[in-house]
Amino acid sequence: MIRFLKYLGSIFFVVVVILLFLDYSYTKVYENSNPRTKFQYFRSLENRKINYIFLGSSRVENTIVTGVIEKQTGKSAANLGFQAVKLGDLYTMLKLVKKYNIQSDKIFIQVDYIFNSEDGYSNVMQYELMPFIRENDITKEYFERHFKDEKEMYYCPFYRYIHFDPKIGLREFVLNIANKETDIIKSKGFVALHGNSSEHINALPLQINDTNKYYNKIIEFAKINNMPVVFFCAPFCKHTKNLKFMKKLKLKIPGLYDFSGVVNDDKMFANCSHLNQNGANYFTKYIIKNILIDN
Repeated sequence: MIRFLKYLGSIFFVVVVILLFLDYSYTKVYENSNPRTKFQYFRSLENRKINYIFLGSSRVENTIVTGVIEKQTGKSAANLGFQAVKLGDLYTMLKLVKKYNIQSDKIFIQVDYIFNSEDGYSNVMQYELMPFIRENDITKEYFERHFKDEKEMYYCPFYRYIHFDPKIGLREFVLNIANKETDIIKSKGFVALHGNSSEHINALPLQINDTNKYYNKIIEFAKINNMPVVFFCAPFCKHTKNLKFMKKLKLKIPGLYDFSGVVNDDKMFANCSHLNQNGANYFTKYIIKNILIDN
């Protein structure tokens, strides 16, 4: 019996060692390979000066053309939009800008109906951040905030790579080793949408929440750390219902740049909430003229 238990113990020990080795290897590859994801690109900006940083959801990722900004202003820009982010995600991103010592003249944060949401998080940002959850206290806090019932994701070696295998598993690991590039570095975070939806249907909330705790945290953190934060709202198509929501939002966010209605041509929208490539170029030139040159 004792011999059998020793045999099981040795198997368990070998398995743990293998998992620790795999966890360490995967993490080191993701940390040191050329960026393939938005979060890897975000980390690559550590200790750099980026004149204009844009934080937000896909309504930033598909909207702010960094190449146009750099060409017309002569200043650097980074599009750090992630699909489906909430203000809690943006609060984490702002803290990571500070943690990674990324200097900036202005940090533009896109906000709209997400003001009404204090819960939830971006699934995309979630799995892209997962290899780095042990990197610092901010990534750890972000993980613990959203995975309170899944401590094994943090403490069990290699578990997170198994759990998110379709996104950060073996295939992506091999592509990182091979330094297979995506367009993320070349586009500096901008992802173009193409085409035009014939159904421009969208509606903003009828009511607005009294406050949002993460908005308040963003304001407080920016003030304490002297970070030059500016809020803006990207365009919606002209068919969007309840656009009066934006008037209510401006009362909650003093100084908000409301660009929700500055693009009236349906041909510039991939759908009612997202500009296509032509629309993104047009809007980027618009904000260069209206807020970047003045800032």
